[in-house]
Amino acid sequence: MYKYREIYSDIKKDILTNHYRAGTLLPTQEFFSDKYKVSRVTLKKALILLENEGLIFSKQGSGTYIRSKIDKITNELLPLDLPIGVTYSHRDQNIKSKILYFDARLPSLEEQKQLLLNKTDPVYEFKRLRILNGRAYSFEHVVMPTYITTITEEILEGSLYEYLRQVAKLQLVDAQRVIYADQASKEVSTGLMIDEHSPVLVIEQTAYDQKGHAFEFSKSYFISDQTKFSLDIHIKK
Repeated sequence: MYKYREIYSDIKKDILTNHYRAGTLLPTQEFFSDKYKVSRVTLKKALILLENEGLIFSKQGSGTYIRSKIDKITNELLPLDLPIGVTYSHRDQNIKSKILYFDARLPSLEEQKQLLLNKTDPVYEFKRLRILNGRAYSFEHVVMPTYITTITEEILEGSLYEYLRQVAKLQLVDAQRVIYADQASKEVSTGLMIDEHSPVLVIEQTAYDQKGHAFEFSKSYFISDQTKFSLDIHIKK
């Protein structure tokens, strides 16, 4: 794999996971050249790829900035190889959440296994519809241990990951994902406004924080003909 492709992938990940924040200056070329031990020519190739994707832009005499708005609106799913949510994958688009169910209970056997919990450890369970630009985008069914932090319906109406980052000092760092096709149940079809038994794409995810603790077990359902998956595959030589 070419070095500039590795650098491109690494910086892209930092942008999409909000390490480099939208609307702020990207670190200098000198910084990146020192960090990756490459020439300016090699680094420039990586930056061109990022600019072509609309992730960064340059201002004469000012520097290179993280683009705060994605110009080309797309219904493409968040990149599968990056642990990010809808808020970051569709930055500056109109994202809303409709809470369909929210409660606390004891975990099932599957949830105990996925989240490494005891049968007496309580969990939050919630179901919400993510709405993108006025249209149903995904149906989320999520289970989280209650020990992480206090969660309310008001919090779930916004970006949960951002709330966890700010309040619980918890960051989504890694995720194990299983992707498969299924038929929409009555509950999912009602939320997504499609016919019951219609084909849907499902992402089953166990999410891990910066300490390696599993803090989320979820299933997200997407309308099959309105969803595309993106995955970058690189082979190191």
